[in-house]
Amino acid sequence: MPKVLRMNIHSYTIIHYGADYIGAAIRSIYYNVDKIHIIYTPHPSHGTSTNLSPIETKEEIFNEIDNIHDPNNKIIWHEMLNAYEEGQQRDAAVKLCQDNGADIILVVDCDEIWHRFTLNRILAFISEQNNARNWLVNFTHLWRSFDYCCVDENWPVRFIDLRNDNNNWTSYINKDFGNIYHFGYAVTNTMMRYKWEIHGHKSELRPNWFDEKWNMWPPADDCHPTNSENWWMPEQFDKRELPLFMRDHRFYGMERIE
Repeated sequence: MPKVLRMNIHSYTIIHYGADYIGAAIRSIYYNVDKIHIIYTPHPSHGTSTNLSPIETKEEIFNEIDNIHDPNNKIIWHEMLNAYEEGQQRDAAVKLCQDNGADIILVVDCDEIWHRFTLNRILAFISEQNNARNWLVNFTHLWRSFDYCCVDENWPVRFIDLRNDNNNWTSYINKDFGNIYHFGYAVTNTMMRYKWEIHGHKSELRPNWFDEKWNMWPPADDCHPTNSENWWMPEQFDKRELPLFMRDHRFYGMERIE
């Protein structure tokens, strides 16, 4: 296994809902980081409000966190009550990690799963490069089950190297390091409806997307909720590729998650 230079590596996860996958997300990174900051917010943060109550309570999410095996006392629960915008929340999360001594920050959304060895190789690479603050990654997006996926050319920031906090350089993690998995579209119908009630791109949702794309089975082509022109084209996925512990997930054996 490649050796990561001795540094403090912290992760942060901002969570408003996501109990279905938060345990798996944390389990997937647990042995690669020194501290895991879970930041709960009761507010939607993507610029769209709703009169609906949160789909999950704080207690339900906290219980999922509390059930995660934490032999090294890495997991720290925080609450962010007065931030309503995603950028504001993420800036506060970075400062929280920095104030607690982080050298490198791993951004982990609650529905993102890593292979331990992939993450270790990337951290070793970043620690040796030491030449950019923001590092971007590419995801494999599971679609409606663990048996289909979509790929695209979106590259969100998932590593922040605070050794380079005074420069704005951005670099990319080559896909050859290994797949990273996003389960935001491998959720129940109820969860997907709520997701789009509070989504920052709600006004861009394609007409009849739920009926013509989300509800179709076998999966419909060109299924991305906002981007057309075949941005997402579902293809069969061998779920045995996932980390072994995902075989225990309650959705693993479902043909389609309902």
